[in-house]
Parts: sequence; structure tokens; C-alpha cells
Amino acid sequence: MTDWNGRALVDTEWLAAHLDDDDLRVVDASVVMTKTDAGAWKPSSGRATFDAGHIPGAQFIDLLTEVQDKASALNFTLPTAEDFARDMAARGIGDDHMVVVYATAVPWWATRFWWMLRANGHDKVAVLDGGLDKWRREDRAVSTEASTYPHASFTAKRRPELVADKGNVQAMLAAKDGAVINALSPQLFTGKSDLGYGRPGRIAGSVNLSSLGLIDQDSGTYLTEAALRQAVQDSLGNFGDAAICYCGGGIAATMDALVLDLLGYENVSVYDASLQEWAADDDLPMQTG
Repeated sequence: MTDWNGRALVDTEWLAAHLDDDDLRVVDASVVMTKTDAGAWKPSSGRATFDAGHIPGAQFIDLLTEVQDKASALNFTLPTAEDFARDMAARGIGDDHMVVVYATAVPWWATRFWWMLRANGHDKVAVLDGGLDKWRREDRAVSTEASTYPHASFTAKRRPELVADKGNVQAMLAAKDGAVINALSPQLFTGKSDLGYGRPGRIAGSVNLSSLGLIDQDSGTYLTEAALRQAVQDSLGNFGDAAICYCGGGIAATMDALVLDLLGYENVSVYDASLQEWAADDDLPMQTG
């Protein structure tokens, strides 16, 4: 993995060239989103699409039900460092492994796992730019074979500076030092649409950087660095270096965090509980409009 440049994204050409490396682990974190009769989006496991064809050597992790704090009343929240380490080790992901994670169609599930690894001290991880859709468009090999790996040694070193809670959000808003960033669509940000977390809208005082505006809608790849920098400037202005990203459940927020990481921002965290906690608490201020 000597030629990995340390960036949060790798392209399909790079992955194809390294697919047989012994120290590589590829993870499919796909989640399927389907629209209900009521117009809401419902997530379901991407395992069926994985079984139908995936990047050779990949293993599937279902982030809807796995690798989360089962004791929490909230969805998707980080498990303890000990539980995370145990899970990674059992999957054959160890301290020395380079992890490339991808998703089908909905890119922020890949960035969620990227962030989870980094939040537990594992920096050798990148997201596949364009995901499985781009891989398939290039007529690259896919497999229906299940892949398992020997038990590994994973040392979790939780990085609290990457994981924000509601107290951190309140402190940043009060100090006006940094940006609290909503990664959802403008319609959800303004409250025109509703996620169903108790109250529509956004955390009062937060700003909007819609995660889906950060990728090319035709190719599914991230915008160029210049375009990403312009998007951040247009949405956030000169906010300094510190930011806390949030969304409905801490998933899309990780896509904003990845882009800020690509652009060199070093003091960026994710509010893991996000609106599923904040909007449900009437003592915490929300805004619409």
C-alpha cells in the first residue's frame, strides 16, 4: 500500500491495481433507500444487492443493524471502543490493514464507516470514489463469492475530538467559534420537509452544506477539489477551522466531514446522535424557514 497518498478518497483504477494486496480489506456498506407511499424514504439492508454482485474480495457490513451501540435508544450510534475493536478483529480487519469502503447509490453509508474507523484511531481507510456504480460502469470484475478473513488484531483508540455530543454543539453555538453544519437537503434544513424526529427544521444557529450537493449527480463521484472548496465557501463562508457536522442520525453528516477532511480542515467532528436526539428534546432550540 506504499503508493496510497493518505487521502480520504481512492479511485477505481487505484483499487483495481491493489485488489490482490494481502493487506487490503474492502467493505461494502450499501443501504437501499426506497420511497414509501407516504413519500418518505425507508432504508433497508443492502445485503441482497451485495449477494447479487460485489467487488471481488469485499465483505458486507450492514450498518442498519451491525457495528452500533445496541444499548442505546438511538439508531446507529457508535459502539464502545472495545466492542468496535472486537467486531473489526472478527471480520479480519486489523491495525495494519488498509480499508477501502464503498456503497451502492447512497454514498454517505460508505463515509459513515470511514468515519467510524477514524473515530476509533484507524487512519488507513478511504472511500471508493463513485462506489460500486462507477466500478460496474467501467466493466470491472464483480463477484458473488462470499469473502471471509482470518481473525485479526485491531486496537481501538477512540478519538473524542472526532465525536461530538449535544454539549459540544451548544458550546460551539454559544462561543460563535466555528460552524455547526447541517448536511441534509435544503428542504429538510428549512423544515419544508420533515424527517419525523419530533420537530422539523434545523438546530438553531446551524448552517447548511447539503451532502448530496458535493457529488456529481451523473457520475456519482465527488466534485473536483476546486468545486468542493467553492461549495464550502458559498455555504459556510470563512468559518475558521472548527466544525461539527450533523444530520438526522449521524450518517449524511459524515459525508460533509469527509469533504472538509479532503480540503484540509483538521478540527471537524460529527454529532453522532444528531437530530434524532436534538429534535426530540423540546429544551433544545430548533429553527425553520
